[in-house]
Amino acid sequence: MQSVLQAGLATGMSAVSGIHSSKPKWADHSLAGANLMPDDFCPDPESRIEIPTKSGTPVRASYLCVGLWWPWGDTATWNYTADELPAIKAAWDVLCQAGINFIDTAEAYASGTSEEIVGGLIKDLPRDSYVIQTKWLSTPMMADNFLHPIDAPVKSLRGSLERLGLEYVDIYLIHGLIHPQSIAHAAEGMAKCVELGLAKAIGVANYDRDDMLQMKTELVKYNIPLSVNQCEFNVLRRYPEISDEGVMKTCRAEGIIFQSYSSLAQSRLSGKHNVENPPPKTCRFSNYDMEVVDPIVDVLRKIGQQRGKNVPSVALNYNISKGALPLVGIKNPEQARDVVDALGWRLTRDEVIEIDKVSIEGKKTVLWQQG
Repeated sequence: MQSVLQAGLATGMSAVSGIHSSKPKWADHSLAGANLMPDDFCPDPESRIEIPTKSGTPVRASYLCVGLWWPWGDTATWNYTADELPAIKAAWDVLCQAGINFIDTAEAYASGTSEEIVGGLIKDLPRDSYVIQTKWLSTPMMADNFLHPIDAPVKSLRGSLERLGLEYVDIYLIHGLIHPQSIAHAAEGMAKCVELGLAKAIGVANYDRDDMLQMKTELVKYNIPLSVNQCEFNVLRRYPEISDEGVMKTCRAEGIIFQSYSSLAQSRLSGKHNVENPPPKTCRFSNYDMEVVDPIVDVLRKIGQQRGKNVPSVALNYNISKGALPLVGIKNPEQARDVVDALGWRLTRDEVIEIDKVSIEGKKTVLWQQG
């Protein structure tokens, strides 16, 4: 499955890879400082956002979700080896001790190995001490999707639960609008997951505004709220915030939580890469030349030095300041500490304006990146 995902990335799932131009579309300076959360919005690691469910009892999750996820076990994109597992476990300990409880994974990540690794980490923890979010990717089960369109998400989720060692997941997402089923059929299948007690909350990923609202309407038929839309968003891709579609604005108006994946632009906003040390070519999201990215990271670094923060913490706090719930991949304790350090403070409006003025609007693709 990981080879399927990487093949998809190579053929255009990423908005600035493959056949797509890597020339940036810079954000409009008149929008600098726009769409900020109120000044008093300042979640710390122990703060909890309430994710709506059919039962009325919300899932209470951290305001930052750690992707103990795609990099974990993935050899096609992230060159994972089993030698990394001790550092991953140590990173999880740092996060747990700080109060972060939200984990994102998917059946597509490393062909399920990521879910198995997550299952090992949470095995001995109280079930109410963590929030697990995983995703259904229809592509590897194409026959089931055509012959049994309603039951396909249920079958996939049962496989995920077996790998995770759980009876249910807190949040179940449709990984992207590439399922052959209609949105109505996909919604019915996801609703069945809730009715069977296999998932509490339902969401989508990589949906544009109109498809997201259609899914919301279909789920209402089963008295299930659409809880989440997960899209790529970062300083190098502000498209969900400032495009005419206005996915982030619509999410806020409709009570849908907007999650940002690739929150560090697949390590381009981590501060560890530059022109001389570019990211691997397999890291295709926000895949602009480092000649473009380096000056942007310099702004983040300058603000971080003034604040006593590392570059990743500043980049993640930027997303939080814009109202996104960031997802970020973690592989070692140092990265985990940067994640923890992104919470409990806020960039000033002037600092956000400075970042916005060097930001990129980004693009979308037909297959994958929508909102």
